[in-house]
Amino acid sequence: MRLLFITQKLHGQDAFGVLWIDEFRKQGYEVEALCLEWRQHESEATLGRQIDFIVHSLGKEGQNSKLAQIFQFLRLIASLKYDRVFIHMTPVWGVFGAPVWIARGTPVYLWYTHYKMQLGLKMLGWYGKRLFCATPQSLPQYPSASSGQAAVKKVVVGHGIDLSYWPMRPNAASDSKKLLIVHRLSRSKRVELSVRALQQLPGFSIDIYGIEAEGPYVSELKVLVQSLALEDRVHFHGTISAKDVPALYTRHKLILNMAGETIDKTMLEALTCGCYPVTTKRNAEAIGLPYSLETDTPAAIADFVKTHHVGVPLKPDEMYTIVRKGHSLEALVEKMDHYIRQGK
Repeated sequence: MRLLFITQKLHGQDAFGVLWIDEFRKQGYEVEALCLEWRQHESEATLGRQIDFIVHSLGKEGQNSKLAQIFQFLRLIASLKYDRVFIHMTPVWGVFGAPVWIARGTPVYLWYTHYKMQLGLKMLGWYGKRLFCATPQSLPQYPSASSGQAAVKKVVVGHGIDLSYWPMRPNAASDSKKLLIVHRLSRSKRVELSVRALQQLPGFSIDIYGIEAEGPYVSELKVLVQSLALEDRVHFHGTISAKDVPALYTRHKLILNMAGETIDKTMLEALTCGCYPVTTKRNAEAIGLPYSLETDTPAAIADFVKTHHVGVPLKPDEMYTIVRKGHSLEALVEKMDHYIRQGK
């Protein structure tokens, strides 16, 4: 079975896409990747090994114009040989690829964990075979298989963490009052709730890592930090190399994540390092965590942190078991393979 794997980029923080491709290959697929941006040396340095599958780039790393990228995309999808298309988190390609894939009758599948509708998502909801997502909160515009409706395309399959890259690591946090946030900084992540919670946590601090995806929102956050006189306790570190992330998790007991509509894989990664997520009740249920916030408020966050910052709610092996049983990459690909291989 020949699979064309399409994603945004395969380097830096997004080098984990290589792990997805590796798992598809382990499960019997011949995979070629197509991405907007490709830096092989960076990906290999991040993962600590060579990459031995074919990658086709649309040339963003070489400053290709958007028009040139689209023409390159159309040329590649028309000339490459493949049996299935798997689009990873970039539904926009469902628009540009539609004429080729519909004409050929090629089964197309999407993995997407967000909740906002866009044209590519709408198109794939029309002609794509399946829309895979991590949690019931993802893709709320579509019913899931559990709803019992006919012709359902949304399939909730959990997240996928490659456990060969994320073995159980011992937590070595020396200061339980140092809290952690790791994800892109955008309004949907609701970082302000955690910042306000810090007002009620004297002696605590927050280390924030992540790309500043929404500049105006980040500016608002920094103004909020200043207005609450928390400049010496809230630290914005920017992005961090993927290879340095595991050590970051092991240096913290608790990771804060108040995203309201989907679970970030950073929480699952943190669990493999004995770092417990402080998150919403719905997120906790989607992950399989037995302890979570009762309400999405700064006061609830502060109370949870006060209660659990010294002795986290679960033992490290219990945290790892949750990831292994519910969110391993191997299990995720097996679930999707059930649909992809049969073209249904």
